[in-house]
Amino acid sequence: MKRPFNNAFKKKVMSLFPKQSKFEESKRSTLKGFAEEHTIKVTNQTFDPKTFLMVVKQKALEKFQSQTKVRLVLKARMEKISPTVGSSIIEVRNFQSKTAIVLESTNLDELWTEIVEQMLENIAVFQMNGSG
Repeated sequence: MKRPFNNAFKKKVMSLFPKQSKFEESKRSTLKGFAEEHTIKVTNQTFDPKTFLMVVKQKALEKFQSQTKVRLVLKARMEKISPTVGSSIIEVRNFQSKTAIVLESTNLDELWTEIVEQMLENIAVFQMNGSG
């Protein structure tokens, strides 16, 4: 005998598995092609910074080329809620890593981990200072 499928159960199970992320990418050249800026956005989901950096890791590492310098910039919407009034202020902030050199022998996973740790530390300092 077949039992009817419970939609609430189906929604709960589906919430445990992340959606397939949809990426929007753009590229801009500066200094007559000497430098390139790549932008990666996830268009169908909202993430905290650490999760976002984990989701875009593979796409970003594809852009890293040997014999280049890289710097990662995370553009984030930060919300600050005033405890006295209860209103919120939303501002867009840029958090960036230090410039790193990618060589043929560079372990990209280790480099990515270092870059992400720098950026998350910058975000933590920003939040500890009561700014976000």
